[in-house]
Amino acid sequence: MKSRTSISLPLALRFMLLLAASMLALSVLFVALLRLSVTHKQDFDLAQGISLISESLASRGTDELAFLELPYYITYAVWERDGRVVLSTNDSLLPLLDSDGKSRTHFEKDFFTDSDLNIRYRTKTLELGGKSLVVECAIDIANDSAAQMLSALPYLALVSLVPILILSFALSFLISRSTIRAFNKLRSDYDREKAFTSNVSHELKTPISIIDGHANLLKRWGKDDPAQLSESIEAILRETENMNAIVTTLLDMSRLENGKIAVEKSRFFVTNFFARLKDEFKITHPDCTISVSDPDFLEIETDGQKLHQIFTVILSNSVKFAGEKCRITLSARKKGSKTELSTTDNGAGFSEESLPHVFERFYKGDSSHDRNISGAGLGLSIAKTLANALGAEISAENTKEGGAKVALTLK
Repeated sequence: MKSRTSISLPLALRFMLLLAASMLALSVLFVALLRLSVTHKQDFDLAQGISLISESLASRGTDELAFLELPYYITYAVWERDGRVVLSTNDSLLPLLDSDGKSRTHFEKDFFTDSDLNIRYRTKTLELGGKSLVVECAIDIANDSAAQMLSALPYLALVSLVPILILSFALSFLISRSTIRAFNKLRSDYDREKAFTSNVSHELKTPISIIDGHANLLKRWGKDDPAQLSESIEAILRETENMNAIVTTLLDMSRLENGKIAVEKSRFFVTNFFARLKDEFKITHPDCTISVSDPDFLEIETDGQKLHQIFTVILSNSVKFAGEKCRITLSARKKGSKTELSTTDNGAGFSEESLPHVFERFYKGDSSHDRNISGAGLGLSIAKTLANALGAEISAENTKEGGAKVALTLK
């Protein structure tokens, strides 16, 4: 979890910074285009105002200028270039400026007692009655609603950017963490399947090599040597049985993990179940001592066949590692609303290194490769898969006396 978070956090920060840069660039572009649009509109209004005033001057002189219908936000002044005498204006405070026929911006700080002067203006020079007249139109940018909205846009964009960035960070963090989790699971599954294939190949390669060796011995001189013939046939049969057991076990695991083996529950007494296990193992392992502890004479409801498979694996492991003369105890007890069934033996127990891995496929606590079912390192993995199918929990630990304990907790 910590590694996923440490990877997700920088990815989320990068995504947030990339989004912030993109939004900032788009905001700057949007404001620039809007400013261009507002300026273009102001220039159009100024040109229209000058055109109306010029037409009125040419036809009626300055007397009718006061009655012209100009937009309320346009101020004008008509003044003589020589002497700078104002002939007509609707704003006595408008400074006399000349833009040479172009639209320009003029700013004067503290022009008024309570504010600055910030206008966009345009002029046109006319020759009337032997006089050179300047027609000047201006728009007060500070009081223009479009200009005010434009100046407020960067602040609005900044304010709206903060929650968007926070939301994008949260979403990108969750997405990146989920993506990393999925990638890690995919990589873990790939590594597990790779190891699985390698281990299966190894487990099958050994009996194949033995069978091949004994077949060659028979081909060379085994047919004429009764002792060699008997030994080779026994070895071939034994290794064939081992290979068949490995393949069957793998097929069972595949069915279990794909949910293709149904669980059929029934009620039965634990003591009777333990007695059956004890009788079966006394036949195959007569030197093994098995005792039963079920003081409360518990009754459980589960799949008896699957439970039998689990404990057969566990007991076989005990005999394998603790020896044919081992002592095993089968116990049952209540743990709250659950029931714990366990086995303990007097063997050497699990090593500290192997204890976290005993339920993994093909895991072996040492480098030995005994040619039997448990030697393939699949037994406890099968037991765990079956326990999962029963909805139970399986665990392994060492007893205080040093032996191994495997417990199955049924809900």
